[in-house]
Amino acid sequence: MEIFQYEFMQNAFIVGIILAILSPILGIFLIIRRYTLISDTLAHTSLTWVIIWLLLKISPILTTLIYSIFMSYIIEKLRQTKKLVWDTVLALVLAWNLAIVAIILSLNNTVMFNLSSYLFWSISLVSRSDVFIIWSISILVWIIIFVIKNKLMKTVYDEDWAIASWINTKFINVILILATSTVITLALPIIWILLIWSLIVLPVIIATQISQSFKSTLIIAEIISIISVLSWIIISYYFNISASWMITAFLIMFFIIFSIYSRIKRI
Repeated sequence: MEIFQYEFMQNAFIVGIILAILSPILGIFLIIRRYTLISDTLAHTSLTWVIIWLLLKISPILTTLIYSIFMSYIIEKLRQTKKLVWDTVLALVLAWNLAIVAIILSLNNTVMFNLSSYLFWSISLVSRSDVFIIWSISILVWIIIFVIKNKLMKTVYDEDWAIASWINTKFINVILILATSTVITLALPIIWILLIWSLIVLPVIIATQISQSFKSTLIIAEIISIISVLSWIIISYYFNISASWMITAFLIMFFIIFSIYSRIKRI
């Protein structure tokens, strides 16, 4: 096929499939744990470091990853203090990072121009080195989730039960949020930075419309995620459309279809 003759399209397909598979795996745990908004907060948080690396002209993925992991760790530590409720912690972190963004943008107009180009990232900008970094880190995240999956399941379903089972739930929660921040950073090359959260949570939300079990929900979410990402890549190539918001558009379309099907099935 003509589409696979170009290296940038090969890179886009590889990265797209990797993230389409990995995102729902984390998304289903976040939804059960009621951590859905953490993905949106971390996406906005990563925007801060994107601006910083634009100023310093350093590696985007690795530096943004380091900052996102640091902020996710801070978020979980603030939650564990029990002095602040969950949504307050998210609001605090979000306000702090957006304030930094506003200050930098007000002082440097050049960054604003470059930032606009980055926010609406094009798949043609995904390099072979980006593919290697994303693939390597994704494999690491997969391995970590696989190793702790049983403890993670107990923690997200019932933290008190997990504690009674001698599981270090604080550590498990930190790992979950760190993994989420990692996936958000890795998804930067293929989807608009402020819509990254949709790739993580929407496929799972859609799957829950027709599925009740954990396994079937995850499988359906994976299929929906892969179809949405690959459809966007193909359409962007043939119609010269680089707007990654189409991934979210596909997911919303799936949600409407599955919701209608679910209601008809109940009749």
